[in-house]
Amino acid sequence: MSILQKYILREWFWTALAVSILLIVVLLGAYLGDILKDIAGGKMPAGLIGKQLLLHMPEALCNILPLAGFVAVMWGLGRIYRDQEMAVMRSSGFGWTNLLKPLFALLIPLAALLLMLGLFIAPKTALMAQEQLEEAFRSAAVWGLQGGKFHVLKQGELIIYAESIEEDGSTLRNIFIKQRQEEREQVWVSGTGRYWMDSATGDRYLVLENGKVTDLAPGRLDVRELSFARNDLRLPEPEFRKRAKAKINAVASLELFYEGSAESVAELQWRLSPAITVIILGLLAVPLAHSEPREGRGIRIVLSILVYLFYANLLYLCRSWIADGVLPSYIGMWWVHAAFLIVSFVWVRRQGRYPSKATLT
Repeated sequence: MSILQKYILREWFWTALAVSILLIVVLLGAYLGDILKDIAGGKMPAGLIGKQLLLHMPEALCNILPLAGFVAVMWGLGRIYRDQEMAVMRSSGFGWTNLLKPLFALLIPLAALLLMLGLFIAPKTALMAQEQLEEAFRSAAVWGLQGGKFHVLKQGELIIYAESIEEDGSTLRNIFIKQRQEEREQVWVSGTGRYWMDSATGDRYLVLENGKVTDLAPGRLDVRELSFARNDLRLPEPEFRKRAKAKINAVASLELFYEGSAESVAELQWRLSPAITVIILGLLAVPLAHSEPREGRGIRIVLSILVYLFYANLLYLCRSWIADGVLPSYIGMWWVHAAFLIVSFVWVRRQGRYPSKATLT
């Protein structure tokens, strides 16, 4: 590459790095808010915040890097136009073809990274995050039961209190449980109890020992009391397990390929899309960033935002259409990529403000 091409590549690289870091902070901040909400609702253990954020980083990068590459090319070329550097380059024969070499030097490694992340790393880390939650919920302490604290579950229909939890994370002392079933309430009191999870079904239980249960109907003189040596109380299923069953992002790409269902094809094409999108958006950024001297940049910025939103929303719609069987899988998202790729090449080639040949060496 010539000196000017290396200069432009450096400008794009550092801008892409800065934008990526900023978007990662914003996206992880939003995800952290969701995690804290789940922790407050008892759907996720508090001790897994850092690990869950780290395991969701590949998925976040798949969403961030195409936009970061697009903004980097737009921002870098925009600054060059604003400082009149491009006018000097054009006067020495710097054509749009000279931009392709540094452009692809930036975009092709990004596309390769996105392919690796989308097809292999992100599904693996999503599966690890799911398994980590499953494993964590096998321990009463990690699940969220804390000594000396009331835990309200099922919209107030189940209240659990344990005075203390032993170091093994499964033995509880001095347990109080209040459970509402239709028009009756049950109050369970036990000196000791154990938390365990059925490995076959994933159901969670509290095994109460040497206690008593009081069954009553509020507002009526109907009270029954029963002592027991042991009683297994089934706990409600965590919300994260219900969500995880419906997720497909933790399935390996090779399994999706061999499964061949409409949902699998939609997910597989979705994983390939970021690598294709980053190249197409990078090409579109070249004509979108162009501005004449003293020309305002506001219209260009608004237009670039609309282009990105239109592109991204079309991909989201196609993903839903493929999964629902509305759109044939062989058409899939490919027509969206093809349409934008054609527009980008035509737009760049018809950019008559550049010389068609380059004379720099």
